[in-house]
Amino acid sequence: MTFELDIDKIKEQGLQLVDMAKKTALDLADKGKNQLDLVNAQTRLSKAQRQLGALVYSLHKSGEDNQPLVDKYIENIAEIEASIESIKAHMSAAEAEEAEAAAVDAADVTDAAEASAEEPEEEVDEFAGRPTKVCPVCSARVDVDALFCNHCGAQL
Repeated sequence: MTFELDIDKIKEQGLQLVDMAKKTALDLADKGKNQLDLVNAQTRLSKAQRQLGALVYSLHKSGEDNQPLVDKYIENIAEIEASIESIKAHMSAAEAEEAEAAAVDAADVTDAAEASAEEPEEEVDEFAGRPTKVCPVCSARVDVDALFCNHCGAQL
């Protein structure tokens, strides 16, 4: 009889340990998912901010004004920032700092990849006598230094 009680007790403790391990594994998975979501959102924010800056510069350089397009980029940035704050609300300060450091590393990798991407074909604009690019989305001619199309807003 004593032997059976010990086995039942061991079985009960084993089930408790399994439940604790399962809870810990789920907590770690949630923590990792939150950190990954934060890194992805911060990378998107960095890219959106660079795109906005490039768009504003390109519009200024060409003497054009497209405030609705600029507003669209600003709204996108605000949405991403709200998403980041929502994710951070579910994390500890240490977890958020760790994820932010990872986002900086990810942004560096993204910058390097974008820099090595193939540039759109350059053509000489016969009317202005200066080099231009052709937008791959709307086929509009844009300045060779433009990072965004002034007509449709596509990234070049």
